[in-house]
Amino acid sequence: MRFVHYQTLKALFQYKPQNADELMLSPGDYIFVDPTQQEEASDGWAIGISHRTGCRGFLPENYTERANEADTWVKHRTYTFSLAMDLNSRKDGEASSRRNGEFHTPSVSRDTSSIQALQATIMRRGVLLVRHGERVDQVFGKSWLQQCTTTDGKYYRPDLNFPRSLPRRSNGIKDFENDPPLSSCGIFQARLAGEALLDSGIRVTAVFVSPALRCVQTAKHILEELKLEKKLKIRVEPGIFEWMKWEASKATPTFLTLEELKEANFNVDPDYRPAFPRCSLMPAESYDQYVERCAVSMGQIITTCPQDMGITLIVSHSSALDSCTRPLLGLPPRECGDFAQLVRKIPSLGMCFCEENKEEGKWELVNPPVRTLTHGANSAFNWKNWISSS
Repeated sequence: MRFVHYQTLKALFQYKPQNADELMLSPGDYIFVDPTQQEEASDGWAIGISHRTGCRGFLPENYTERANEADTWVKHRTYTFSLAMDLNSRKDGEASSRRNGEFHTPSVSRDTSSIQALQATIMRRGVLLVRHGERVDQVFGKSWLQQCTTTDGKYYRPDLNFPRSLPRRSNGIKDFENDPPLSSCGIFQARLAGEALLDSGIRVTAVFVSPALRCVQTAKHILEELKLEKKLKIRVEPGIFEWMKWEASKATPTFLTLEELKEANFNVDPDYRPAFPRCSLMPAESYDQYVERCAVSMGQIITTCPQDMGITLIVSHSSALDSCTRPLLGLPPRECGDFAQLVRKIPSLGMCFCEENKEEGKWELVNPPVRTLTHGANSAFNWKNWISSS
């Protein structure tokens, strides 16, 4: 925690110190650098602390690159619950023993009380909050729409990380500027998360999403990997859209209507009545109004499916992982400054998992059912520049 506000650098090359106050670097070393404590460093140099040795000293910046701070985190423990597998193996063992003419106790066994306790844990109701995948403007900047639009206003794909196509909008392509889609990598991220959720064995029984296109798309791809895209309808809840103060356009985005989403093959629920209609999202929203909106929306989401023993999947924005879980856990909102610092660090497909503890009458924050997704950057490549410089 002492390095929480530091930048994390990763050494690319070996460096042997030339002076006593310099750090030794080996490829793969992680260095913690405090941006506020660099007065003593000259241009091209930084002062940092080695994750491997704990030593502090100067290092050449061109020998390093920025790294994800999560690369230095330590995994303490992982729990895996596989009740269905154990019960099936027990039944298979019993059947095999009876076929042989006599009954033998299977070699792998659990006492009844432990199985019942495990079953009670698995049957608890849970809420899985997921941030959407990588959005196209996150990679190509605010002018992404100009990069993929022809002179006559038609969409084309200038880079493979642009989506293959865009859904039809009644007001034309310009509305995508403030409601961008997932990039191709964002679609891949969502599918990868859905595949992992399928492997984990969890049972998703309801799906709620922010009206932002990137959130609806993320939910769709997750459901497709879970083989639930036709069984579960996506419920669009504007109340869990991100804080309006952070909207770059300073106006309410024009979201796709339910009819447009349905036309684009999104299995949305036309009968769901949201806690907040789209027209209630106001650009001048204060932080207190935002957290109250999230709290009310979460209350409706929980009461909408009170008997569903399973997982309620909520796909929203990074801010929702805090503002939508805290009311569920009975915690007050964070200070606004702390909130902004925290949520900006949440990556694409970041997850929070809350589980209901009926015995104690409360919700608890527990490990998500799948691991995190980490990957590196891949910069643009122009072969013409490469040829001309050779």
